[in-house]
Amino acid sequence: MENELRRGPVTGVWVVMVKNGTPIEDILDEWERKRPLPLTDIQPCPFCEGKEKETPPEIMAFREGGIPNGPGWKVRVVPNKSPILQIHGELDGKAIGIYDKLRGIGAHEIVIETPRHDRTLATMDDKEVENVLWAYRGRVNDLKRDPRFRYILVYKNYGSLVGASIKHSHSHIVATPVTPRRIKEELEGSRIYYKRKERCIFCDIIREEIKSGERIILEDNHFLCFAPFASIYPFQFWIIPKAHEVFFEMNESYNLLAPMLKEILGKIVKGLRDPDYIFVIHSGPNLEAKRGRQYWQTLQDDFHWHIEIMPRVRSLTGFEIGAGFHLNPVPPEDAALYLRGVS
Repeated sequence: MENELRRGPVTGVWVVMVKNGTPIEDILDEWERKRPLPLTDIQPCPFCEGKEKETPPEIMAFREGGIPNGPGWKVRVVPNKSPILQIHGELDGKAIGIYDKLRGIGAHEIVIETPRHDRTLATMDDKEVENVLWAYRGRVNDLKRDPRFRYILVYKNYGSLVGASIKHSHSHIVATPVTPRRIKEELEGSRIYYKRKERCIFCDIIREEIKSGERIILEDNHFLCFAPFASIYPFQFWIIPKAHEVFFEMNESYNLLAPMLKEILGKIVKGLRDPDYIFVIHSGPNLEAKRGRQYWQTLQDDFHWHIEIMPRVRSLTGFEIGAGFHLNPVPPEDAALYLRGVS
């Protein structure tokens, strides 16, 4: 069976689909043999209920009772003790010859998703997952009021291989003064497609995936979960609203999104033997930022928010790192078929 090259329609990234016929179970067996030890369970855990004084003072919390920075919460948001970017100060942009430099200004917050140490997004009930999504919305909308921040990224590291250092279920929100390269590629690719066809490329992808059906994992009246045609990683999936929506933080259908997110994460944990994974929310940029960009002119028509989920079941090769070509040994059609069969 011949390998093939596939081009991602949004970013233009090429991926080699490796069609060597290796069974998925063999791929998972090989990764388990190579996989490092799982994340060490730190005790006492600073994110557990009753340990609130071990984190910085909370920025936001959903509570059933109690007082701020005390027990009784459902979801809690705190500043990161070791932030990627610092909240205080001005950007102070400078040129150093041909180089550009900004101060490391931004924000980095931790969303502690549950007071229970033994729960994850895959094992919480639907309402608990919905509360996490509402917390994301609240913090993103608040951070967007700061004109220094051009983009706010929500992401989750699950497992030590993708950067998690504490086992207790949590995720990150980072505000940046520049648009991250991956987001910029999507924004510009969407703008170029809209300029050429006067249609949203994501809406066209949704129509094509529903028509084909072979890469769909889950579907309801509001959301679609599928493996992208040019999946960069094995078992990479997107969750995307069927209606055209630019901003995740403007959505209010989290009661409908939560069950699908929980189910696909449960399928990944069970079907792929609890792998490390990343999920990230790609939403529209901050329109209140001081410095504008051309792609904002048609943003309301050309961009479409989505969640990307990327399990880690293999290591990158020198070819991938050196050439920028990705090798995917599990074509998206096979990945979708496999996970559809996981109850």
